[in-house]
Order: sequence, then C-alpha cells, then structure tokens
Amino acid sequence: MRVLVVDDSTLYRKIISDALASLPDVQVLTAPGGAIALSMLEAAPVDLVLLDIHMPDMSGPEVLEVIVDKYPRIPVVMFSGGVDRDASVTIRALQIGALDFIQKPQADSLEEGKKALQVQLRRVVDLARLRMSVPDAPSSSAPSRPRISRLPQFPELLLFGSSTGGPNALQEVLTKLPANFPVPIVVVQHMPPKFTATLAAHIDRLSPLCVSEVVDGHAPKPGEALIAPGGQHLKLVRNPAGNLVVRLTEDPPVNSCRPSVDVLFESAAACGLRGVVGVILTGMGDDGANGVAALRATCPTWCIIQNAATCVVYGMPAAIERRGLEDQVLPLGEIAPRLLQIFRL
Repeated sequence: MRVLVVDDSTLYRKIISDALASLPDVQVLTAPGGAIALSMLEAAPVDLVLLDIHMPDMSGPEVLEVIVDKYPRIPVVMFSGGVDRDASVTIRALQIGALDFIQKPQADSLEEGKKALQVQLRRVVDLARLRMSVPDAPSSSAPSRPRISRLPQFPELLLFGSSTGGPNALQEVLTKLPANFPVPIVVVQHMPPKFTATLAAHIDRLSPLCVSEVVDGHAPKPGEALIAPGGQHLKLVRNPAGNLVVRLTEDPPVNSCRPSVDVLFESAAACGLRGVVGVILTGMGDDGANGVAALRATCPTWCIIQNAATCVVYGMPAAIERRGLEDQVLPLGEIAPRLLQIFRL
C-alpha cells in the first residue's frame, strides 16, 4: 500500500513515516505541502493520503477538495490536533469527503505518543485496505429478510450507533426529524473528546431537534438528540423516581471503543422499556450487535441498518445482518422517512 503523508512539519512527517513504516506492506511517501502533494498524485496515484489540517500554502480542506474532485477513489484521512478550532475544521473535512481523521500524538512522552499514533495508523490503513478490497456497491440494496418481529406499539426511545462515516450519516437523518419528535433520541458516535461537542453543535444548527453533547445526570426528553461525549460511555438508568437519566462513566473501552454502542444499548435493555427503535449506521467493526441482541431479549425492538451501497464502511450494519438481528436494511436517505412512519409523524 502506497501512503502519502502531507504535513508541513518535518518532525511530524518523520514521526508519522516511522510509525507507518513499522506496519506490514506499507510504502511511505511524503510531501511538505498541499501543492507538492497534488503534483505527486498527478504523477502517480497512491492508495491512501494522510493530510494535515493546517498548512501554509494550502489548507488541508482545500487540498481535500481537489483530491475528492480529481481522485475520488483515493481515501483521505485528516490529521487533527486536539483544540476546538481543529475539531470544527475536521467536521468540515468529513463533510467534504474525508474518510476519517486521527489525532496527532497528545501523550506526555514521545514514546507513548508514537505507540498511540501507531494504533490509529494501523486502524486507518486497515480501513483503506478494506475499502480497496470491496467492489463498487450496487445503486440499490437487496430487500431485507422478512422477520416475524413487529413494530413496538409504544417505543420509548430512538437509539443510534455509528462510527466511520457516521457524522455525515447522522446529519442526514437527524436534520430530517421534526422538533416535536415524540421520544428522546440518544446517539453513540465513535469520536474522541471535543469532537463530539463540535459535531453536536454543527447538527444542532441544521436540525429542528435540540441536539447536544449530553451531560451526566440529564433526563432525556422528547425532541432532544443527545450525543455521547467522546472518551466516556453513556448509560441509561432509572433514578429513584423511575425516570430515565444519563450516567457517564470512564469504564474501560468496549470493542476498543469509548463511548461504545453496546454499552448504550445494553443499558437501555436493562431499563424495562415498553419498546425501542434502534438504528445502526455506517462504521467499522461490530460494536452494537451485542446491544441489539440484548434489546431484543428484553423488550419489543425494531432495528434498522444502513445498507452497504450508502455506507462508508459496511462493518457495524453487516455485523447486525450476519446475526439476523435487523428488521430493515435501508439506504441512508430512506431512514428518516421510515422513522417518521414508525413514530406516526
């Protein structure tokens, strides 16, 4: 796999290149700026571009726009810092067409930072390889298998789980739901701290719903879409009065994720609900499958998964499908209209 690292910092190019070189079957190319990177792509295509957000000649999003336009089959992963400004630019880059993003090392020591970076780089290289190995998806998906389950008569929650490609998918769905949505909406999107708050604020500006990063102890209300904070698990529990409230924890990651979709869904399963609708959107891995199974075991549940043709990565939905836990497989654009039908809006 040919990987092009684009960063104006000589130090970061060195750190990133060394981490990539330790991965099997990876050839590393580097460019100190956007213009040089684009000339390199014109001369010879690569399999993955790792692109810094802030560069003096062209910004990361500016370079990304050109790559998406001229080389749409080359996946681009953004390098982001940990500051709020970077989070906002990163969300914009995901909208433009970046496959994903990773954070530059934030550890106390250089060695710890390199190890953390290597884990992130291995993930995005695996993701790019997965994309390379999957043929172009058909324009429409096959109909989902018929199930004997029925729609819950009294669903009390709408739950979402998503990962790679999820920010854009969540925006597509949540902006189509009305302010008078009759039940609370709770979301786990795999993202680091700070980025989930920026994502929530971005979708809130576009959606009739009240969208926010949730805080500990909050009681979910109809018309709200609550997003789990990066770096914390979100659990739903009953308080002494019997009302649903949010509990945030820093328990160990589940499925290598914190927040985890399984943690949210399994906590909801323990709340004695009259019914739940769950939606699993694009994402790598299988987080959410155990959670959907737990919901099905405890309360009336209807599960919608995003189809392969519209997923950035058909991983999490595929894990649901492999276990026969889905009720409907829908293109992304049909999920919000179906939710309006289910909730009689």
